[in-house]
Amino acid sequence: MENLDRRQFLSLLAAVAGGIGSTATPASAAPAAKVNDAFVGIHIAAHSFYDEGIDYCLDLLKDHAAVTAPMVSPYAYYGAMIRPLAAMGDHGVPKRDNSKRKLPVVWVRHNEKYFADTALRHAAPEKDVEYAGRDVLMELAEPIRKRGMKLHVRIYEPGGQNAAKFIANWSKAVEMDASGAPLGKPCLNNPEFRAWTVATVKDLFENYPIDGIQYGAERCGPIGNMLMWNGAPNCFCPFCMARAKGKGIDPERARQGMLELHGYLEVLRQGVAGGPEGTLVGFLRILIMYPEILAWERQWHLANGEVHQLIYDAIKRIRTTAEVGRHVSQVEGSFDPFYRAGAPYGEMASYCDYVKMIVYHEIFGPRLLGYIETVRKTVLKELPLQQSLDLFYAICGHDPKQQPTLDKLPDGFGPEYVHREVKRCADALKGKARTYAGIGLDIPRGGGWGTQPWPSDQEKLYNAVRRSFDAGAAGIVISREYEENRLDSLKVVGRAVRDAATPHG
Repeated sequence: MENLDRRQFLSLLAAVAGGIGSTATPASAAPAAKVNDAFVGIHIAAHSFYDEGIDYCLDLLKDHAAVTAPMVSPYAYYGAMIRPLAAMGDHGVPKRDNSKRKLPVVWVRHNEKYFADTALRHAAPEKDVEYAGRDVLMELAEPIRKRGMKLHVRIYEPGGQNAAKFIANWSKAVEMDASGAPLGKPCLNNPEFRAWTVATVKDLFENYPIDGIQYGAERCGPIGNMLMWNGAPNCFCPFCMARAKGKGIDPERARQGMLELHGYLEVLRQGVAGGPEGTLVGFLRILIMYPEILAWERQWHLANGEVHQLIYDAIKRIRTTAEVGRHVSQVEGSFDPFYRAGAPYGEMASYCDYVKMIVYHEIFGPRLLGYIETVRKTVLKELPLQQSLDLFYAICGHDPKQQPTLDKLPDGFGPEYVHREVKRCADALKGKARTYAGIGLDIPRGGGWGTQPWPSDQEKLYNAVRRSFDAGAAGIVISREYEENRLDSLKVVGRAVRDAATPHG
């Protein structure tokens, strides 16, 4: 086996698996899976397989958690591999403190020929790191097939310091603020970034036996970026400006409006009152006076969808059976009203086979409290916390009788939140694409990635899985990361999946 190159290995696995290149049902007609055929994925970093042993890890996932498809991260550009020992789940093997380790940033081998149309390059193989030289997808392919499982990859759009540090020429692809200064995230209209993204998935799917991909960008649009993160107005690079002009949008008016809105929000954060008409009216007035702001927001979301369409088309030309999915984070799907308005689930069905939307029920409580406290510094400045929570529940369609009261938010949400959000997604997709619920297990509290252990309530976790299927989910994705997930929680998920597949009566 070790004498086979990647293409020979892929051909061999295709013959064994039977028809990797057979005709697939298009995304527009993707059927909803029966519960007993449900997809059960899990977010898992490459190093977890080597820390625990590939066979041990895969057997644990299949036997205890009913996993059908490990969703492996071949890149660590988004900087998630930093969890301290206290945040790690016990899987029956010694735990490692990842905050003190040097691990590869890229776990696959790329071919230069795919990147001829872009100056961007993935990080070169590192020699001075643990597990240097390991090719995780190639090493996982046969063990996963032997167990009747599928091999999926999970890729998040890179950005920030890790992208700038490891991806060559990253500065050629980033957004620009209203003054023309570079930002950290890639511009969705930038041809370098688009070509690099397409080249990446083409290289992966032509040279590895991958069954599916979950791709996503964890960031809000321009308005949400300013409102929730105090981000700079974006993006005003030449490509975004040209796009706007082509759509009949005046980029200078958009720039003026964005700067005024950003300045208004900044003044409110400094404790200045919103005036006699109130802060929300002041916010809406700027949107009305500068309709180009909303037009700019819409174009950002359309460009994001176009990137997903490019990914979908590139992969389907290589492997029609591959499952191509879009990841929607909790901030995007459950918090940001501008994201929900600008990127409706129904539109996503045209370029993906499934939408994986995050519904981390327990951590949603503390996150929601933080979100409300953030917007109360600006557009909800006049509302007390309780009224702000009431408004959030009303706008998002949550029944306050079934959701936590203000004093109970730190304790988290329960299964009814999961049911509500999953049903909203499934109803919007109307069977044209599948809904996978991202179920959160044992997500630590605290800033950043969290350092305070928070074991999941097993009854709530069991019912969250069951209620996701009741709401129309065709599968679940065990989240946030395998290394956080405790073995008892994984067993609860496996039991819930198997119970959901068992006919009543």
